[in-house]
Amino acid sequence: MITIISPAKTQDFTSIIPAIQATLPGFSDKTQQLLLLCKNLSKNQIKQLMNISDKLAELNYHRYQDFDNLTTRQAIFAYNGDVYDNIDRLSFSEEERDFLQSHMLIISGLYGLLRPLDQIRAYRLEMSTKLPNLNKLSSFWEKDITNYINQILAIQSNKYLINLSSNEYSCAINADELKYPMINIHFKENRNGKLQTIGINAKKARGSMLNFIVKKLIDIPSALQEFSSHNYQYNKIESSDKNWVFIKDNSI
Repeated sequence: MITIISPAKTQDFTSIIPAIQATLPGFSDKTQQLLLLCKNLSKNQIKQLMNISDKLAELNYHRYQDFDNLTTRQAIFAYNGDVYDNIDRLSFSEEERDFLQSHMLIISGLYGLLRPLDQIRAYRLEMSTKLPNLNKLSSFWEKDITNYINQILAIQSNKYLINLSSNEYSCAINADELKYPMINIHFKENRNGKLQTIGINAKKARGSMLNFIVKKLIDIPSALQEFSSHNYQYNKIESSDKNWVFIKDNSI
């Protein structure tokens, strides 16, 4: 069983982290293609293409110009935000880290796919960004991401893909070419009788579910139905084989 999650816009390359050997990302050639495109962007182009402020455009312009000299850090420690803040990554045991490394993947606009301990540098390149002279990033990465997931699942005891990523990133997987079942996890809230996805709460729940998987060393999808963090509960009626729904009842 493999779990996929999205990256995060916010990144941290300065805080103290455990001394753990980093691994290398698997798609360096394609990452270099994207870096070349990004290095040729002006500050204003970065601002417009990424829909960000002048300050962030300035920051990312200089990141890309000096990319090879930036500090590296393992992806699981570099990304910050609502998902990653709910993963006990600083306190995982060696067994838990090994399990994480072999059972989780991060989909990235710049790196394609990352294992948790793959080293990255600070960047901003969301999967929805449309770079000049390039089709959608999801199309750019689709074949590589799908093939890699198929290869990894082929050697797993339980050949299921658990999707905890957002639609922006999971769309880079070609579901028609995926050889094994993918289960999409949805976190919804019952607000006055209407089921809604509340973005910030769903992100926190995704991180908590990944943490649950690692702490319990879960390798079979059915065990996920016991997840109950943030008051979410698995709802069999709202769920299907491919889409599992966890609901928080706010109507009481």
